[in-house]
Amino acid sequence: MKNIQFERVTSQEQIDTLCAIAYQVWHETFDPILPPGQTDYMIDKFQSDHAVKDQMAHQNYRYYLAKLDGEYAGFVGFAPRCQGQEEMYLSKVYLLSQCRHQGVVKAMFQLAEEEAVKEGLSKIRLTVNKKNLHAFKVYEHYGYKTVEAVESDIGSGYVMDDFVMVKQL
Repeated sequence: MKNIQFERVTSQEQIDTLCAIAYQVWHETFDPILPPGQTDYMIDKFQSDHAVKDQMAHQNYRYYLAKLDGEYAGFVGFAPRCQGQEEMYLSKVYLLSQCRHQGVVKAMFQLAEEEAVKEGLSKIRLTVNKKNLHAFKVYEHYGYKTVEAVESDIGSGYVMDDFVMVKQL
């Protein structure tokens, strides 16, 4: 059986590891479905060193690196009561492709759900790109339901075209 562990991200070294994983996974995931340049723009805006530090310092984000048999496999990030909502915002669930199908994503969802319950929250909300069919199907598998479609202008002529999905706990 695989050994899955989580490390709460607090150090610069952990942030560096998280950003390196984000760079790899985001390019694999989004380059085929987004306009040229948007992946790098989004990484800088949402998953760069400065963005992660700002999210943790000012937006109540918690990041955890996932380890599979002692090796970094991915990360999960969430924020309770993000933007004043009485819910957990599950912002990031990213896994290196070679670590799929080994229980890591399931453990990430369990961690987010446990943290939501500790916070007294009864639902988790996330967004997923409409063209990211793999992720969409994974979220459905874990009990998330689509509640709306949204388009968000993120600057520099780029738009995020997402489904909003919610899971009641």
